[in-house]
Amino acid sequence: MAGANTDTQIMNLRLAYKILGDAEANPAGSLKVRGREAAHEVQLMAEAGLIRAAEPVVAGGTEAVITRITHAGHQFYRAFRNVHSFAHN
Repeated sequence: MAGANTDTQIMNLRLAYKILGDAEANPAGSLKVRGREAAHEVQLMAEAGLIRAAEPVVAGGTEAVITRITHAGHQFYRAFRNVHSFAHN
C-alpha cells in the first residue's frame, strides 16, 4: 500500500537488546518496563517469540511486563552481545 506507515511494526534492535539485557540481569528473567516506546518494543518482542509477556500487553500502553525470555530471546541476545556496536552502546 503506497504511503502506508509501517514504522510502528519495525523492531528497534538496540532497544530490544537493551531490554533483553536488563531482563537477563534479573535472576528471574522478568522485567517491568515503562514508557510507550519500551512497552511497544516488548509487544513486538513477544510477537517475534523472543520473550513471554504478561497479558494483556495493551497497544499504545505505557507499561509492559516480561515474564520470561524464550530460548530464541537468549540466542538473539547472545548473537548481538558479540557485535561491538550493540554491546558497547
